Amino acid sequence: MKQLLQVILLLAIAFSFDSVYAQEREIAKGNKKFDQYAFVDSQKIYLRVAEEGYESADLFSKLGDSFYYNADYKEAVTWYTKLVEKYPEEVTPYQYFRYAQALRAEKQYDKSTEMIALYQEAVSSSDDIYSSQSISEIENGSATFEIEKLKVNAAKFSDFAPSFYGEQLLFASTRDTGTFTKRIHKWNDQPFLDLYVGDIDENNQVATASKLPGSVNTEFHESTALLSTDGNTLYFTRNNFTNDTYKADSNNTNRLKLYKAQRNGDGFNNVEELPFNDNGFSTAHPALSTDGKTLYFASDRPGTYGESDLWKIALNEDGTFGEVENLGDKINTPGRETFPFISKEGKLYFSTDGRAGLGGLDVYVYDFEDESLENIGAPVNSVKDDFTFIINSETGRGFFATNRANNPLDDDIYTFIQSACESTLIVNVIDKNTKEPLNGAMVGVRDTENNLVVSGIAEAPDATFAYNDPECDKEYFIRGEMEGYLTDEKLVKIPSSSSEVSVVLELEPSITQIPPDFDLGKLINPIYFDFDKSYIRPDAAVELAKVIEILKEYPELRIDVRSHTDSRGNDAYNLALSERRNKSTIDYIVEEGGISRERLTGRGYGETQLLNECSNGVQCTEEQHQLNRRSEFIVQDY
Repeated sequence: MKQLLQVILLLAIAFSFDSVYAQEREIAKGNKKFDQYAFVDSQKIYLRVAEEGYESADLFSKLGDSFYYNADYKEAVTWYTKLVEKYPEEVTPYQYFRYAQALRAEKQYDKSTEMIALYQEAVSSSDDIYSSQSISEIENGSATFEIEKLKVNAAKFSDFAPSFYGEQLLFASTRDTGTFTKRIHKWNDQPFLDLYVGDIDENNQVATASKLPGSVNTEFHESTALLSTDGNTLYFTRNNFTNDTYKADSNNTNRLKLYKAQRNGDGFNNVEELPFNDNGFSTAHPALSTDGKTLYFASDRPGTYGESDLWKIALNEDGTFGEVENLGDKINTPGRETFPFISKEGKLYFSTDGRAGLGGLDVYVYDFEDESLENIGAPVNSVKDDFTFIINSETGRGFFATNRANNPLDDDIYTFIQSACESTLIVNVIDKNTKEPLNGAMVGVRDTENNLVVSGIAEAPDATFAYNDPECDKEYFIRGEMEGYLTDEKLVKIPSSSSEVSVVLELEPSITQIPPDFDLGKLINPIYFDFDKSYIRPDAAVELAKVIEILKEYPELRIDVRSHTDSRGNDAYNLALSERRNKSTIDYIVEEGGISRERLTGRGYGETQLLNECSNGVQCTEEQHQLNRRSEFIVQDY
């Protein structure tokens, strides 16, 4: 029996080593596929190993990453969760980041914020990339879009990367063209991409399409293309396949490159690789500035902030190129910035998963003039990937791609119409002190060059002025004026979507009636003392100068100066301290202002008249305590 047990044990050990070795071989095969970006193949291998009960940080991270990069965020969350819970010491900062973005796609916003905090801690960063817009603001959208799926989309295939092509639409597709031989890409189990062209009808729809004429399309991927401003050059993205030669980097990964082709009749030929590509990194997704002198693109080249960044390069008149420049951290993040587009008004639209979006890739717009960045919101953006956004800013019509309706790897193109923006600016004018409406006040609306756009009277009963036709996405200065009041002005920006913007102008009286028992302190900023001190601070001296001028203006005016402390310290000591502060205040008015001492009375009240709840034993901030260290100037008679 003992010998039998030994034999069984040896067989069990042998089987165990063989099983582990087989699993490790499977993982090694998966790693090779992963490094070559063939993520669908690697998923199958990793999942088989995981289903057999094998666990490791590397296995969970590779599964999480592979599902994340293929936009299957639900599965990505599953494997990132296992990684973070079981191997927290081995989670990299960027895995925290990708986990956070996948959680947002699943609407787990609180958990996503926790993971971002761990990412920021790991990289010692305090940048709050989630602070600009709330989820509700993004869901409501910054502009009004009506969207509709294009009829030309092919079921079970990917259609994306729309681009204006004269009166037609140029786009990329994996659709089956009916050829006898079909090549399948290992990344997503779909045929390779080619470029197609279709007519745009009066409803901004595209019903049919055919392959782009010429020699641009090959047996490898071609996508994200655009015409030059003169229409004679086509810039596009392709696998690293130049002069019929397929090239790869040191890891045997075939990267993306930018190419250009010249118009030849109805098609494009004479394909050339752009000189700033490299076999070691990807350069893709071109966009042109409005003047055609700058080319924008996405790349993971050295110097990238995250997984891919947006870059630019000058197109010189002699056909050469300038130096490649990163667009910087106002745009780029630790995530993926990609698919740039420059509108006719010079704004940069792009997609990113590195900011506070609804999930996956979201479309953002960056205004180079005021350096503002905004998520364009729903319905263009969703919890899935939304990208390759283009717009004709003159007509408000455009297109974008998304995988919201299908398998994560099945993209569709949508058409949209941006509704006309009709906004109203409502201005109310009130007394700053009483909060009562100031009917009859004059309201002026000025542009940022100080030109008067419109003006009118704030009418009863609520002192309201309405400007019914402000220009959307523009800033205005709103000014209120009335006799007996100081002028007030506010800068207001009208949103890019239809809205009603309300502004309240609070006018401060320039002439104030001073009845008996009135506190002159209401006409000045508070006079504060440092803790346990009675000397007059420089900021207090400015305010006391105002009191002095009032006393000079009204020679018969008499005031009672009342000094107070906070609750910290002994009650008796505080009473004595307030007496010293009272004496310092009165002495200053007499000595610096030349006011007769006979017009001034006063005493210290210690902590007997606190303005807030900060009494003995109550924990308060320094700012709360300072509110109680004050002086009052009560009118007696005149």
